[in-house]
Amino acid sequence: MWKRVCQVDEVPSGGMKECVVDAGPKVLIVNTGTERFAYQAECPHEAVPLADGIHDGSVLTCLEHLWQFDVRTGAPLGDAEKGLTGYRLKEEDGALHVWIDD
Repeated sequence: MWKRVCQVDEVPSGGMKECVVDAGPKVLIVNTGTERFAYQAECPHEAVPLADGIHDGSVLTCLEHLWQFDVRTGAPLGDAEKGLTGYRLKEEDGALHVWIDD
């Protein structure tokens, strides 16, 4: 089921935003400047908020222990042992929505 998470302009180009899906998981929206992606909001290593990390449009880095993930796929890079859970994302009427399985 599609769930609204935020307005499009709440996630600036090159930025990230953690959003809470009503009665669902926290989701991280990543804006590379040309594309947007949605993933689990916490690092799979120690549940550190990924919104506190950084990305360069290609690699998302959790600053707690420097685990890295591919921005486009969520796949683990370098020392990361587990990838990120991704969510389908769509833009509609100026808002971003993620698909949450019931």
